[in-house]
Amino acid sequence: MMRSMYSGVSGLKNHQVRMDVIGNNIANINTAGYKKSRVVFKDTLYQSMKGATGAVSGSRGGTNPMGIGLGMAVSSVDQIHTAAATTVTNRMTDMAVDGNGYFVLKTGEQDYYTRCGNFDFDEEGMLTNVANGYNVQGWLTAGLEDPDSGDWIIDTNANMRNIDISGFKKCDAKTTTEMTVTGNLYAGMEIPQVGTPAANIDPTDDSQYPSSSDDTLIVSRDVYDSVGRPVTVNMRFFKTGMDAGPPALTNWACDISLDSTFDQATGYTAADFTAVDLTTATEDAPATGDLGLESGQNVIRIYNLQFDEDGKIQDPENSPWLSQVKLTIERNDTTPVDGAMAQTIEFTVDLNEFTQYDSDASGTATQNGYKDGSLISYNVGTDGTIKGIYDNGESKSLARVALATFENPGGLNQVGGTLFQKSSNSGVEVIAPPGESGKGDIIPNSLEMSNVDLSEEFTDMITTQRGFQANSRIITTSDEMIQELVNLKR
Repeated sequence: MMRSMYSGVSGLKNHQVRMDVIGNNIANINTAGYKKSRVVFKDTLYQSMKGATGAVSGSRGGTNPMGIGLGMAVSSVDQIHTAAATTVTNRMTDMAVDGNGYFVLKTGEQDYYTRCGNFDFDEEGMLTNVANGYNVQGWLTAGLEDPDSGDWIIDTNANMRNIDISGFKKCDAKTTTEMTVTGNLYAGMEIPQVGTPAANIDPTDDSQYPSSSDDTLIVSRDVYDSVGRPVTVNMRFFKTGMDAGPPALTNWACDISLDSTFDQATGYTAADFTAVDLTTATEDAPATGDLGLESGQNVIRIYNLQFDEDGKIQDPENSPWLSQVKLTIERNDTTPVDGAMAQTIEFTVDLNEFTQYDSDASGTATQNGYKDGSLISYNVGTDGTIKGIYDNGESKSLARVALATFENPGGLNQVGGTLFQKSSNSGVEVIAPPGESGKGDIIPNSLEMSNVDLSEEFTDMITTQRGFQANSRIITTSDEMIQELVNLKR
């Protein structure tokens, strides 16, 4: 009877532990990034009353062992690291992880891990978690540009460090080195005519130009010098003729000038004209032209820009230089321009993406230069990249947050504040950017909620309460039996 009483006591104590865990889960139903726990019970050591015996062949069968259990105990309190739903906060620095991974925080020499991404930049430009001020870990740009995209490179193979954007409040001016002109040259454009009798414009003749009434396409775009000052480059496209072939080709020319009136500019003479045959260009000797000073009237005419019968530039993949020209704009003569010295602008104009279809003529130019700018805003991408938005229109990658995964996340130590630390049974952290090496993506402007299921917790609460009640009955019933035993003396 005393055994049953102590079994009931163990049941009461351990069901109370389970209720404590359930209560903590329910209390954290709205705690961002919280991971619920569960209690698993086990039976305790058995008091053996009789051992097992084997069968005797032809005589008798074997007997099973007999033992009486001595109650129950808590086997484990497990952390359940399943993902939870996210809620939109519309706060730019809030982040949630869609999949595997924990944000990495650091204070002093201590590393912490969390799923709660309520971050913000402090007054020094450090990205920290709001609750504790711990530094969010990731990778920073060194301000070096990717030659293809023009974005700043972030080396995620380097060691993690504090995310600190204080050094990127300004974006330095950049000289234009590339310009790409895209669009369509209307296949039905008429070839401009000059002279009497009328004849096609000779693209090499420095006295022959399309008039304002001729079919032309004009595209203008600012380029920038080394101190960020813009210079407008104007391009006038017109058709010059057709070659029957083979191959059958349509030829176009393009006048390039810093004056929007081209040959009508004040003071313009034939000496300011330069004709460049694109078909003579090679990879080592591209077509070139000098537009002179910003105040100059030079006109560079590139001709034999050739389209095939499919309306595409002739062989852009193997011979892109046949549709490119390298231009120079002088910024300093004997006196500085606009009161400041600057480097000469040298940039390549690429026309390889132009088409010649039977649709409206249109053209757009993009280039990779810009004036200096100040940081006015930022946003976070799904790959964890924090991009800075500058008032010069540029968007640059400043940093990228890191995520950590563990072989056994249930082995992490809970230290409060929705923070975890690695333990001897969690495994070593594996660090990688979001979206790589099995890490989840970032959901910006959102927070992950608690993974507590209220219906599940209430069900567990009911079964825990019934277990507690049943064990209390064991104690009271055992007490009554002992009382009856005592009463035998009377």
